[in-house]
Amino acid sequence: MKTFDHLLDTLNAAAPEDRAEIEALIRRTFQVHRTALVLDMTDFSISVRRTGILAHLALIRRMQVLCEPPIVAAGGEVVKRDADNVFAVFPTAAQALRAAEAIQRELAGRGLETADGRSVGASIGIDCGDILLIRETDFFGDAVNVASKLGEDLAGRGEILLSARAWEEAGQPADYAAAEYTVSGMPIAVRRRRFD
Repeated sequence: MKTFDHLLDTLNAAAPEDRAEIEALIRRTFQVHRTALVLDMTDFSISVRRTGILAHLALIRRMQVLCEPPIVAAGGEVVKRDADNVFAVFPTAAQALRAAEAIQRELAGRGLETADGRSVGASIGIDCGDILLIRETDFFGDAVNVASKLGEDLAGRGEILLSARAWEEAGQPADYAAAEYTVSGMPIAVRRRRFD
């Protein structure tokens, strides 16, 4: 991240005529075409109030442990974990979808049991495109933003939402229904599937 931050600082300090060259250097160094997967735990906030933060930190860790093997088995890598979210990157949309389906199948119906006997599940968003990937630290770009919106804001418990471009790249799986959402005034065509 130091190199990336240094390049951004250099870009911020650059004269207007030098900015294009620095931007090109950043893209050459960090830009890749990948698929972003963002998982968010559902039914989380209300349950924290009932049972306390320590029980839920342990629950977050259980979700992280559950998610990592399917992500790695499908050829992906966990980029970061933030609160009750898992952010992963894959070479292809088909690989991301394979991991997402494995996770949702594992959680289907029962989810992960909370300290008060209820359960939490997961919502997952997937998108693909050019991103800036800082290995094992962070990633940025439209695909990451869209996957985050799909996984954190729009998908419900047990759902996978794929952007239209990720659905195309994944081979147009037939068991995903078309839907459209509006995010920040911008329409997003998606494909969705629920695992119960």
